[in-house]
Amino acid sequence: MNLLAKINRFFEIFERNVVAYSIIVMALVSIGNVISRNLFQHSWTYAEEVSQFTIIWVTFIGASYAARKGVHIRMSAIYDVMPETMRKIMMLIMTAGTAFLMFVLCYYSSCYTMKLFISGRMSPALRFPLYLVIMWVPLGFFMTGLQYALTFIKNLRNSEIYVAPNVVDGESETDEFMV
Repeated sequence: MNLLAKINRFFEIFERNVVAYSIIVMALVSIGNVISRNLFQHSWTYAEEVSQFTIIWVTFIGASYAARKGVHIRMSAIYDVMPETMRKIMMLIMTAGTAFLMFVLCYYSSCYTMKLFISGRMSPALRFPLYLVIMWVPLGFFMTGLQYALTFIKNLRNSEIYVAPNVVDGESETDEFMV
């Protein structure tokens, strides 16, 4: 296995674990807070912040994972009825456009993250530096843009239509979700 394949595999495992454990933490904190509030009349002050942090991680790291697996939301009514040549052209436009948009959003969210770092803003309850939470937003945009760029390149090099770097249109990698 070459170096790029190992790096790609590392990030795939990283994304999957971040999403899975973030959802688990979010559920545990939310359920724990509800139990504490109802049984002991005491709400955890940090529960809302932890839930917000994990939602950020699930959303932005999860977007990259969804793009990697080709399970992102697609509105394909028009796409599905087009001839294969037009679908190939549309997929090239969509992947290039989405990659570009993700990289632009990565830039702007990086600027915002840098402003948070410079200002030293902290979360109200946990007193946690906000840039450490928000830095996952540009990282998620970058990784998602990278997946779309790789899909664009894969579509340029192959005759099949790819919806993700390793997923041909019509096929699915969702079997692993059915465990």
